[in-house]
Amino acid sequence: MKPLRCVVVLALGAISVGAAQDRPAGRSVRQADEAHSRWSWNEGWRQLRVESRGRVELSDDERDVKSVSADGYFEISSRSWWSLFGQRYIVRGNADGTTTRRFTVGSAERSLDAETRAWIGDTIQRLARNGFDAESRVARLLARGGPSAVLDAIPMSSSDFVKAKYFMLLFSKARLDPPTAERAIRESGREIGSDYELARVLIAGADAMTIDEALAPAFLEAANAIDSDYEHARVLLAVLAIQQTAITTNLVTASSSHIGSDYEKARVLSGVARQKDLTDSAILGIVKATDSIGSDFEKARVLLQIVSSHPMGKTTQQAMLETAGHIGSDYERGRVLSAMLHGGALSSP
Repeated sequence: MKPLRCVVVLALGAISVGAAQDRPAGRSVRQADEAHSRWSWNEGWRQLRVESRGRVELSDDERDVKSVSADGYFEISSRSWWSLFGQRYIVRGNADGTTTRRFTVGSAERSLDAETRAWIGDTIQRLARNGFDAESRVARLLARGGPSAVLDAIPMSSSDFVKAKYFMLLFSKARLDPPTAERAIRESGREIGSDYELARVLIAGADAMTIDEALAPAFLEAANAIDSDYEHARVLLAVLAIQQTAITTNLVTASSSHIGSDYEKARVLSGVARQKDLTDSAILGIVKATDSIGSDFEKARVLLQIVSSHPMGKTTQQAMLETAGHIGSDYERGRVLSAMLHGGALSSP
């Protein structure tokens, strides 16, 4: 019985160690001033781990490590849950700029055969798709195939966070021609499921490129793909802050109809109404969009912003009266009509 008991203890110990070392894929931490990242995946009964410290540059084909900064390292390890030993590939950076590479199985050093090189290459490519060294990878893709190469690689990325990172790096590192800009914005709305990450991408896109008549439909489609009312409103208000043009005014007003929250919709429409020198047609569009707000308070809030900010033509005045007439609260409706009267939008009886 004693040998059996020993085997059980060892097996449980191996499982315990493996569980303690398991981490979510793609988790990265920074310690002090140097990059220190750890990644791990479970593949059936095996655990694959990658750990690096310092600046690591991948080879152009992304199947090995090209260089590591001095005193840094890059390590891949793999082992079964029931085994205390596994295989390990480690690349260390030397002070003279060279690297030292070792491959071990258990405690024995082995040479790199074709099977081992394939394992290393597949692991590093998987790591790259999970966002490792994303900035350098985007630079390599741009050098190799331009912005289209980056866009082609994004669907193969492992998460919305990584996809968003690639889109934002593309916007910051490359000047996109109109067709490519339209493709990038449209595909961001289709590829990224996270409302937060998509909002980050669209705000970065608005900051990097001009939303003109050609780009506006793609931007509208992507913005409308955001389910979160808060994130949707955040994007639209950021667009207004970055680019105040007739095109963005119409885009934001149109997109606001897809916001379900009365508060968030009113926030956006009030932001549009605060812009200067709006045309009569733009003001009319805001008034009509405001009519879809269910809350009497929020509807009145937007209408009061319009009255205080802009003179109105006869058509807009009539639309204002119709929208105010849909306010159920006597108090809120009275506030709007009183403001119109004192602002000269209505004639005294």
